[in-house]
Amino acid sequence: MYDEVRTHTATRLTGSRLLRWLAGCIGLFAVGVLAAAEVPAATPAPADRAIELQQFTPEQGLGSLAANVLLRDRQGVLWVGTERGLYRFDGIGFQPVHTSVNPLDLAVNDLYLSPAGRLWVGTRRHLYVWGGSDLHRIADLPVDDLQRIAGDGGEGVYVRHQRQLWHVTADGRVQKVSWPQALTAGALTDGPLLWLDGSLWTSCGPALCQRTGSATRVWGTADGVPADDWLTLHVSPEGELWAGGNAHLLFRRAGDSRFAAVAAPHPLDALDLDAEGRVLAASAGAIWRWNGSTWMPFSDDRTLQHAHLRDLLADPAGAVWLASGGRGVLRWRGYGQFQNWTAAQGLDSAPTWAIARDADGWLWFGNQRHGNRLAPGAAELTAWPAALQRPGWTDAMAIVPRGRQLWIVFNHGVLVRYDLDSGKALQVATDLGWAKFALADAQGRLWIGTHGMLWRVDAPDAARPTAQALLTGLPSDTSFLGAATDAQGRVWIATTHGLLRFAGGRFTLVDLGSHQPSGGFADVAVTPDGALWLAPVKGGLLRGKVAAADRMDVRDAGDPLLGDTALYSLDVDPVGRLWAFHDAGVDVYAGDRWRRLDHSDGLVWNDLATGAFHADSDGSIWLGTAGGVSHVLHPGRFADTKLSPTVLLDARYGDASIRAGVDASLPWSRGVLVVSLAQPGVTHPGEQQWQYRLDPVGAPAHWETSTTPWMRYPALAPGNYSFQARVYDPAMRAYAPAVGFGLDVRPPWWQTTLARLGYAVLAVLVLWAGWRWRHARLLRHQAELEAMVRERTVALEQDKRALEIAHQALQYEASHDALTGLLNRGAAIEALVRMSGEDGPPRRRIAVALIDLDHFKRINDTWGHLAGDAVLVQCADRLRALAPTTAALGRYGGEELLVVWPGLSGEMDLAGLFAPLMEAPYRFRDIDMHVTCSVGITWVRAGDDVNAILHRADTALYEAKERGRARVVRAD
Repeated sequence: MYDEVRTHTATRLTGSRLLRWLAGCIGLFAVGVLAAAEVPAATPAPADRAIELQQFTPEQGLGSLAANVLLRDRQGVLWVGTERGLYRFDGIGFQPVHTSVNPLDLAVNDLYLSPAGRLWVGTRRHLYVWGGSDLHRIADLPVDDLQRIAGDGGEGVYVRHQRQLWHVTADGRVQKVSWPQALTAGALTDGPLLWLDGSLWTSCGPALCQRTGSATRVWGTADGVPADDWLTLHVSPEGELWAGGNAHLLFRRAGDSRFAAVAAPHPLDALDLDAEGRVLAASAGAIWRWNGSTWMPFSDDRTLQHAHLRDLLADPAGAVWLASGGRGVLRWRGYGQFQNWTAAQGLDSAPTWAIARDADGWLWFGNQRHGNRLAPGAAELTAWPAALQRPGWTDAMAIVPRGRQLWIVFNHGVLVRYDLDSGKALQVATDLGWAKFALADAQGRLWIGTHGMLWRVDAPDAARPTAQALLTGLPSDTSFLGAATDAQGRVWIATTHGLLRFAGGRFTLVDLGSHQPSGGFADVAVTPDGALWLAPVKGGLLRGKVAAADRMDVRDAGDPLLGDTALYSLDVDPVGRLWAFHDAGVDVYAGDRWRRLDHSDGLVWNDLATGAFHADSDGSIWLGTAGGVSHVLHPGRFADTKLSPTVLLDARYGDASIRAGVDASLPWSRGVLVVSLAQPGVTHPGEQQWQYRLDPVGAPAHWETSTTPWMRYPALAPGNYSFQARVYDPAMRAYAPAVGFGLDVRPPWWQTTLARLGYAVLAVLVLWAGWRWRHARLLRHQAELEAMVRERTVALEQDKRALEIAHQALQYEASHDALTGLLNRGAAIEALVRMSGEDGPPRRRIAVALIDLDHFKRINDTWGHLAGDAVLVQCADRLRALAPTTAALGRYGGEELLVVWPGLSGEMDLAGLFAPLMEAPYRFRDIDMHVTCSVGITWVRAGDDVNAILHRADTALYEAKERGRARVVRAD
């Protein structure tokens, strides 16, 4: 069994870059020879697969762009050694590892983790061991490159320096290991080390050497090891030994007498195996994965092309980390979970609006321009057939496979039927309107929703099929935005006027009671459990049960993250998961929990395209976005993903270090308690919340929240404390298991029991002496006190008057807006309540108007917030000028004003009445701004409550804005 716990091995040959370049050229030639003569042919894929790389630089805490080595410790924390120190990844960025070592000696070239979790750190000058809070120098052995430290089967290590081998025991004893001299078979050259099953493997000249005890075996050409400069050694979880050189990649299974060769595409810069045992190699501006017969290249078309990759580490949590010699640390997000398709893979344009697979297994993409197809098993996209590439046929919003046909709905209202056998396209209809969806129901009919009309093709197989407009009973301005079918064959349609159901040959507008939102619904979906899901246009998600009744009860879906999210569309996969599209990714509901997938998980782009969804027969999901297409390979794995336990990187009280899970007892000091945390594994940086608490033992937990993994507590009082911290990831809707420690802060000597007893005795003596002194003093100052009382009485009267004045000022501030001087929202509503309840003269009506400044945000964005403030103040002044003194004027919201106007007649020219608010330009400094406003007005009715009045005014205001703004609309 091997004890090389390093979760990576990747190195390069030391020496000048020129020699390395020459060796690479020779290696490329050798690859060709080897591929032709010694190993099975392996043809790399013709096009790189797109990957999403996140780059970590000094802005993310990394002190050097020259990253040399990566290592993942037993807690899952990522360590990186750079030319300027040692760093750890905390889930957001990198934190420096603070040590007492001279920073000039922290050019870290190699890291090794022993079976017991002991971390060895090799720098250009010395060999260190990490002691949990500091580095301890073990030996004055320089470590020149990667994989120059290897295990020895226990807690010691072997170290290679130049052409010598050293053994360092766990207690720090250093011994030189004898080895054949140069020009002798098996002589040491500079190269990697690896401990495997009781043997030490290394390079020796152009061959590989295996040292067991004092015996050394040389593996050469006769053993399947061609002459090469061997750069890296790696062992798989199954015990396979992999060796990479400038021109060759070999592997040997445990017990085999020979190495087998794999055709490597380029000289290898770094090597690792992923969680499924597949070889990953970093080389030539790309990452290559060996699939058993071919190399699959992956690239991001940006960073990798210019990165000198030094090390590679496959994280079981679903990421691949890369250390580069000038680009910092790179992370491949979504490894093994996402495949992305962009322009680099032939996608003709983005967004991708529609995805479908035809009867021959070809996958069709409907894009911004035309579209692409992907043949079964292919890695490159091809263009749509010429029959579909017509000038007016762009923006394919929906693709519906039907037998040997594809029905395609283009954005401008063109409906096309494409025949797979003949390759001909038939234009079935034009001018259907701005297309939003297409759906085939259980009867084979094709439904098409557009802005303004609902269409249906009842005989799709006819020689000349037609699309007929359906009379739904809804207003002519209705938009039909989404549709779904249920198990009973009913069709549910999301419209801007509510939820429409088609069953039994008739349409019914379903009554949803109080959950009927203004603006209607963007989409509807039905899951196999009979749940009906509705996405309101204005945001949120509703849930109910499908039913035949004309009235249905729906409720909020109950997810806080989706409560204010405007969803684009809803889809259901064959397993029954609900997929909710929006501009921050996609949320997936798997029956008991939600999980958000976004760019942090590997999604090519966060902004999803409406309805661009396809569930494949293998369980994978295709998603269209504004930046390309993402293929979710294993969607079921995301539901099972759990957060790893939060890790305590460092905790210090003053100069003392505290470890996780330990109850520390330390003397009180004026120092601070500083805590650094890390969250290994799957996280969503920028969204995750760090929750922590420091409470006296036995006290109720009081959790606080931070966006950074650092906590600082100044000057703790003596006492017994308990610290806990955890991470909450909103995207995963999950908490990480907490980490913590106990801290007993012992009191200083002046707070001990003996000191307190002395204080008590001293206090008694002081009190006795003070009483005698005070008794005499009181007699002398009795007269003075009487005079002071009189003076104080006068001062109190003055203070009372000042408080009354201040109280009046506070009352004004509490009821008026500080910027405009108008009533604030609360005071304005109180005025409305008061006026609507007063008994006024007959025929005296009270008008209530809501005024909204049009495009106010544009004023702030163009001229700044001071200009916006100036417009609000001038608008308030104009409003005071045109309204009577009996009217109540208030600032209702940011740019909304509320007017309660007694006696305003409904027969007046309201547009002319409010014209002064819009006619003259608003002036800010030397700028004239022409600002309009929208006004919604209503009159108080008998029995009205305030909410009803304001709702009518707000509805009229909304209608004014819908009609084009700069107008007055009556709610009555």
